[in-house]
Amino acid sequence: MIAGHEPPVRCGLQLAAWLIFALAAWLLRHFALQVPVYIWVVLLLILLAATLFGHGTEGVRRWLDLGVISINASMLVLPALIIILYRMKFPYPFIICAAAILCFQPDISQLTGFCAGTLPLIWQRDTNRKWKAGMLLCFCILAGICLFIPAEILPVPYSEGILTMLGNISELWLTIGWAVLLIIPLFFGYGYCKQKSRPLLSLAIYYMVTILFILTGRYPVPFMGFGLSPIAGYWLAYAVMMPPGSAEDT
Repeated sequence: MIAGHEPPVRCGLQLAAWLIFALAAWLLRHFALQVPVYIWVVLLLILLAATLFGHGTEGVRRWLDLGVISINASMLVLPALIIILYRMKFPYPFIICAAAILCFQPDISQLTGFCAGTLPLIWQRDTNRKWKAGMLLCFCILAGICLFIPAEILPVPYSEGILTMLGNISELWLTIGWAVLLIIPLFFGYGYCKQKSRPLLSLAIYYMVTILFILTGRYPVPFMGFGLSPIAGYWLAYAVMMPPGSAEDT
């Protein structure tokens, strides 16, 4: 970012966000696990859907404008929502509701990442085959609609274009950049292998798909570019995660 002539304060804010949101998540965690699951789902879906009522940019409604900052609602909400859905007995209508909101934001990267991340939940042994087929059909229809909704906005160099900026410096920095990003899904994948926890597998898939969409140059805000929403979403997922070995976490 500095090499791209961006103010050094942006880098400082990014690093500070990891520490601030980590502390906030630790404090919230003791309270979050006591909140009924349906309240969490309703709150998260309202926050996600609130973007649809904003003015947006070039027809794109992915951000909540809070004055001094803009929040990418899907990157804030989706990791925690995936975790919460595992604590529900019948999550399928809520999955479709969230996917529909993402479709009309429109955000094909988050829609694809969320749908892929929920597959381990949908594919549990006790899920009816008709529900599995119906959910996959809905995912395909929503993805098809999303692809045909115009969403042409230019990438911001220090966020969506951060890997391009690294590549302009050297191939070595570009390789390091990708390695750093891929640590995130590999971390959750390792957790799944150790604990056999499906929520961790879902997060690994969600983050892997989301990160791979960076290859398009327009999606999404990378973790090492300037963007506070992905960091907040990462820690919010931690706040609502059930303790390892609990019945609702398997």
